Amino acid sequence: MLGAGRLAGFLHRAWRAGAVLTVSTGLFHLINLVGPGRLYLGPLLVTPFRVFFGLTWIILIAGYANRREWPRLDRADLIVAGAAIVFLLRGFFHPSTFDIVFDWVATGAGVYFLVRLGIRSRFDVKVLLISVAAVGVAQALFGLGEYLAKSNPLFNSVQVDVIGAAQQIQASSQFYRIRALVGHPGFLGAFLLGVMPLAMLVLWRRRFLLAGALAALAAALFLTFSRGSWLLGMLVPLPILAFRARYWVRRNLKWLAPAALIPLALVAFNYWDQEEVSINTPGYVIQESGLRWVGGYDGPVVAVSGESIGLQPLNKFIYFRVDKSFLNGSRDPVTVVIHYFDKGLGAIRVDYDSWNSSPGNGAYNPTAAINKTNSHQWETAAFYLKDPRFQGRENEGADFRVVDDDSIFTLDQVTVQKGRLSLPSLVVNQWLSRSASISTRENLFPFAWSVLKQHPLGVGVFNSPGTGHHAVDSLPLTWMMEFGWPGLLLILALAFLFVAEGVKVWKEPHSAAAVLYIALAVVVLHGAFLMILYDKPSLVLMAAVAAVYASIRPWRRGGAVVSVSNRDCIL
Repeated sequence: MLGAGRLAGFLHRAWRAGAVLTVSTGLFHLINLVGPGRLYLGPLLVTPFRVFFGLTWIILIAGYANRREWPRLDRADLIVAGAAIVFLLRGFFHPSTFDIVFDWVATGAGVYFLVRLGIRSRFDVKVLLISVAAVGVAQALFGLGEYLAKSNPLFNSVQVDVIGAAQQIQASSQFYRIRALVGHPGFLGAFLLGVMPLAMLVLWRRRFLLAGALAALAAALFLTFSRGSWLLGMLVPLPILAFRARYWVRRNLKWLAPAALIPLALVAFNYWDQEEVSINTPGYVIQESGLRWVGGYDGPVVAVSGESIGLQPLNKFIYFRVDKSFLNGSRDPVTVVIHYFDKGLGAIRVDYDSWNSSPGNGAYNPTAAINKTNSHQWETAAFYLKDPRFQGRENEGADFRVVDDDSIFTLDQVTVQKGRLSLPSLVVNQWLSRSASISTRENLFPFAWSVLKQHPLGVGVFNSPGTGHHAVDSLPLTWMMEFGWPGLLLILALAFLFVAEGVKVWKEPHSAAAVLYIALAVVVLHGAFLMILYDKPSLVLMAAVAAVYASIRPWRRGGAVVSVSNRDCIL
């Protein structure tokens, strides 16, 4: 039989392995959603995350029982426990939402206390941080492969009822936004941003490994095309990286400056040298530049106004003719970019005059279709035409037509560019395609305030009005609506705690705890405005990092639970 000391050591090593597996499976979120990762045992749903979560809690409790100890909690632990209790109590008042409330509370508070109560040594801290950083790099590499393939086979097998709706996240193959194993581009952006400071902490001595990890994380972050993530990346992680590497940059500035100018010059030349024709409809005026709208007998259109201004088809089709001098008889491929108001749930495609020799298909060769999502927002889609003929063989001498199955979308701009879209075009079109999202969030502030005045005690957890989802775009506003004035006080209390900890971090900016605080700050700021804290990978990341932070911060009463320095965390 094992002695008490050897048993305690065995249980702690088992907890350490279980904690790493719990956090890792929580961050690799999609493996818990695909068919093979979900097993129903009667009413009980079993996933890899839940299995490791439950087993590790059993090991943790057994360890405390073997040592005959009780957990010691401090202020941060009590605040987390209090927030969890508040959520559960609100869930009791709305039984229909209690199951999902319990699931989210168990995930967030459960992972926090699982890690927080188990950490006992510097090695525990190091292993946990390295595992989180490794998962982040693995997610980034998976996302890069996903972008090259323009497909996520794991996501395609996700059970639809789990994610709520079968919606196509990317606008088209050229505007593909990676999701990796997180499940959504915006959520992935928050996760990658949170991992960046941790990767810098654990890999600081391994310069080449650090450079490779940051390059993979930054490239994956770029390919999420999440504007909020880009802005936070420039405001938080990038200045930190510049500060930590300032001496290296100074020594190599004479090489870095010319190296930076070369890609900028290539991008600028590519942007100004691009060849395109276009047509747009600002207001009710059609402006043509090498591309003309053709009113075919089966393609009548009507000018619409209201929530969208542009051309709407009356019979699925809108025809266009390209200036003959654009291709000049060549067989070079082109890309058709359309800016449309997303209304309805049908499909959109382009039928074009091609060199396809199959009978009856050459003049109306179809591209792959894009599914609309009825978002009632302006979207951008790109269709790659590999063999355009453009000799006017469609109705009324048209070269291609845009097809909407529902005949209810609105088209206000069409551009035809030679070849595939250049990088500047991709960025600009991705940015403009979701231009309404900022104003949408701004409009929620007065709406949330009016709901708060009408319902002082809130509308109940996951019952926010004006949306079919369990939350709206801004997490603080959601709490105001769901909890009423108590929710507003909860926001203010957490904001005070966040600022107070930030003041203490400012006094010791080079400590390992400061790096963890920055990672938490990025995720919290991202989620406060973009609803990311309701996503499980972000919730698991925040809970695990917060637990480690609470254990190593040196300014807690009585000192840190585990005293560490930067050197203790670095590989």
